[in-house]
Amino acid sequence: MLKKFIYITLPFLISLFACTSNEKVNLEAERQNVNKLLNNYILAHENKDINLLLSCISDKPDILMIGTDENELWTDKKTMGETQKRAFNTFDKVKLSVRDKVLKMCNTGNSAWFYMRVDWYVESGGKTHKIDDIRTTGVLEKDNGKWGIIQLHLSVPVKGQAIEY
Repeated sequence: MLKKFIYITLPFLISLFACTSNEKVNLEAERQNVNKLLNNYILAHENKDINLLLSCISDKPDILMIGTDENELWTDKKTMGETQKRAFNTFDKVKLSVRDKVLKMCNTGNSAWFYMRVDWYVESGGKTHKIDDIRTTGVLEKDNGKWGIIQLHLSVPVKGQAIEY
């Protein structure tokens, strides 16, 4: 009977301890870290700070970023940074207003996704440009202890319905 108990109980206990982790993820702390990164993303644009902007983007080679302009599709950090640096050099002033932010965290604490509406106010070449309600969505991953955006998509919605339904 003791052998039967050991053969049944021992594998159960081993599997129980193998499937649990002593490492507890503090999701609230990770949420704060992601929010800080998203705030830095906004500040980087307003301050035209290319280094701060690049610090928000993952170093992984397989990022995907889609802007609002037809030709704004980047699959690597370097090309996106070069394009954004040119834009920053032509902008005189940038002001962003964020609202309706939604942030979701994976329960592992290693990935997150977000949505926010952003109003852009840009002065460039003596002209003022204002684009309201830019829908901004993205995915972030934590890699080697550092959060970074791996996917970003900005879009400008059409007013009303594009097609009635």
